[in-house]
Amino acid sequence: MTIDALTTNRLQSLSSEDAASTTLGSASFAGYLDQIQQDHNRSNEQAREVLRVIKDAMLGLLTDDEQDSDLLSSYHMIQPFTRSHHVLSSDRTYQVSRYQQQAATVHASQAEPVVAEEAEETSAQPHSLKERIEQLIDRVAQQVELPSWLIHSVVSAESSYQPDAVSPAGAEGLMQLMPETAKEMGVNDSFDPQQNLIGGSRYLKRLLNKYDGDLDHALAAYNWGQGNVDRKGLEQMPTETRNYIARIRQTINPMG
Repeated sequence: MTIDALTTNRLQSLSSEDAASTTLGSASFAGYLDQIQQDHNRSNEQAREVLRVIKDAMLGLLTDDEQDSDLLSSYHMIQPFTRSHHVLSSDRTYQVSRYQQQAATVHASQAEPVVAEEAEETSAQPHSLKERIEQLIDRVAQQVELPSWLIHSVVSAESSYQPDAVSPAGAEGLMQLMPETAKEMGVNDSFDPQQNLIGGSRYLKRLLNKYDGDLDHALAAYNWGQGNVDRKGLEQMPTETRNYIARIRQTINPMG
């Protein structure tokens, strides 16, 4: 065999080996690519599974599932907290901070003096009906320019500070106004303490002016009627009117 023939055979042999080698390399590379794709798919699946677990756990927090909270806490995804440290709304969970708790404490401590002040103001207000009427009498006395002790004495003798008192003769209210007298003095409701006191005090002042400040004549006319006093005088006063004047004077004298 000539050198050329040997050379040709060798080249043919090498070509066959290269082709086989190339085929084998292609197959190995394709397998490697398949392995990478499989690993990638497994990684994606694992990642999706982790996301699913996290999603379920987060949804569990909104329904106050302590098991899901513990799960996330174990992976250091959230700080653990319990029911006593959070407040649930309709769709969110809010953490109650210590600053809010401190603010509530400060607000409560500031509210205590207000309550105390309200209690002091309440204690300063009159508690009984008689106390309220006594204060009202003092204001009416200034309004009609009569001594308050005089109005107090008449109210005590007439009704004992009872605004709903009614006499057998039909006199009504604190100063026992007859319906005709009440109407004359502009009183629409004799059982209204303020109306009754203003009407009765103005009527008493009118009588004092009529009798030149003579208290006995004015009181007799208030109790017995000024017509009777004008016609009969004090000498014929009934026992009831005499006792009435005596009670009022007895109340006045200790006052000086």
